Amino acid sequence: MTAFDGRLGVHRPIIRELPAVSSAGRDWQGFLFELHRTSRQELLDVEVSHTLVGLHLGQPTRVEVKVDGEFVEKIFQPGDVALIPAGTKYSIRFDGESEFVMISLDAELMSRASATVHGEDSTELPMLWCHRDAFINETIQNIRMAVEQPRQIDRAYAETLANSLAMHLVRNLDQNRDHTTNRKLGGLSRAQLNRTVEFIRNTPYREISLRTMATAAGLSPFHFARMFKLSTGLSPHQFVLKRRLEIGTVMLTTTGHAISDIASDLGFADQSHFTMHFKRAQGIAPAAYRRQHRR
Repeated sequence: MTAFDGRLGVHRPIIRELPAVSSAGRDWQGFLFELHRTSRQELLDVEVSHTLVGLHLGQPTRVEVKVDGEFVEKIFQPGDVALIPAGTKYSIRFDGESEFVMISLDAELMSRASATVHGEDSTELPMLWCHRDAFINETIQNIRMAVEQPRQIDRAYAETLANSLAMHLVRNLDQNRDHTTNRKLGGLSRAQLNRTVEFIRNTPYREISLRTMATAAGLSPFHFARMFKLSTGLSPHQFVLKRRLEIGTVMLTTTGHAISDIASDLGFADQSHFTMHFKRAQGIAPAAYRRQHRR
């Protein structure tokens, strides 16, 4: 995959190293899949011609991205998604081992998806970092399994997955249309909710409390808790717990970390505490889940 480097006036590879896995050799139309395991990278003010969707697989990684002309630090957790719309200029840099998937969706595929969903090609997608989306995660993992199959996967199956991904993006993330569920009367404003979610994504879980979340939103703890639940349908504690368990589920299936280490990384008191909440959410213990779903 390449991006246009405006400083050099040339197209250059997004990642210096060759991908560990790629769909380039398959006769699949409309998208390109790449799995990368890499270290230090820096892209400054580059632009992609295709819509780019990334999925972080490895350990939590500190990444710097440019927002409003300034670099800010974000922490990519396993299962976090990045979205870079076609024609968007962006900058990103990180230093350290990282494993992630990139899928490039071409303009024709995105146009068809927009026409199918909205009846017109007028989709405007946002640039997103550290986004959580279970459908995107699952679809990309299914595409990965198709690419890694030793036998030739039916072309229609792979292209259907990519088309489903494109339609999900234009249906749920189109800025021209209001898909938000957080505009209930009395709830947080979009800016307050975005600040809170951003704080949760980029803060070690042991340091998250009702007071720190309320401070991020600029409210008192009492008002924040009430308005947050109006906006999301979950209490702040339930929201944070749900995210911790989502990340834990991904770590169980994509890393070899001990369950006790996963529990510690996610801020649980110990492995039994993590197991109790995981079993309550999934109906199965973490070890059994790992055996059943490990890729």
